[in-house]
Amino acid sequence: MVVPVPQCCCIGSFCLVFGILLVYNGAQRRLLIQKIKNTPTSKVRSAAVGLTELFGKALCKDGMDSPVSQKKCVFWRIHGEYYQPGKHGGWRDLFRKESSTPFYLEDETGKMLIDPKGAEIDIPQDFQSTGYLSNKGFFGLLPQKQLDARVLSLMERNQDIGNKFRSRSSYNLRITEHFIAEGDPLYIFGNAVPLEGASSHVAHENLIIRKPKDAPMYISDSHEKKTIDKLNMSMAAQMAIGLGLTAIGLFMLLTMFLGDLNA
Repeated sequence: MVVPVPQCCCIGSFCLVFGILLVYNGAQRRLLIQKIKNTPTSKVRSAAVGLTELFGKALCKDGMDSPVSQKKCVFWRIHGEYYQPGKHGGWRDLFRKESSTPFYLEDETGKMLIDPKGAEIDIPQDFQSTGYLSNKGFFGLLPQKQLDARVLSLMERNQDIGNKFRSRSSYNLRITEHFIAEGDPLYIFGNAVPLEGASSHVAHENLIIRKPKDAPMYISDSHEKKTIDKLNMSMAAQMAIGLGLTAIGLFMLLTMFLGDLNA
């Protein structure tokens, strides 16, 4: 089967652009890995202004519960979706929400404020529920799986989430929750900067870790070695897929161009 020229051009262009983007992201991953390797892990008490790497446990600054599971946590993220049936169907986004409240990382030497805004936060999934708003199917005759009661409770407490799910009430729905519970192990790589208005006699209590302007900030529930291993796997996958797509895109566009010259 011969692919039409306009379609071939679109597919080739998509592969080329998406491939280059993946290669770029892979290169950024490599830079992050090098920065992590070149930044020694500090104790909170000895942390100074600049790129900082800490490992300790999460500690709440202000009391907060995860939206669905209602567990005490320092950070949460939820993702709502609906399933679009059909040939080109699949899971479609409804909403993404996450907390941005600063919290503490604590080790045996003290605690330091962490601002999670803009950080890449790599933590495992803690909760997922898939189902419908009602357990009554077509005309109430066929039973169907209903969303977890905790999700229905969240919809009652949060009008925005409730409205988004109700707007797709006839679809299969899914919600996924990630959170960092208080006391969880925590790895932080970011930029320590002076905390505005702080006047503590203890140096590290006058600092807060934020995302650097020219570099990513990374938060994980793993220690440095495991974090680097995961980043290396991610980098290798992005580079391999990106180079493959770039090659395919260039081949398709070049083939089309040469075909036009010979026509």
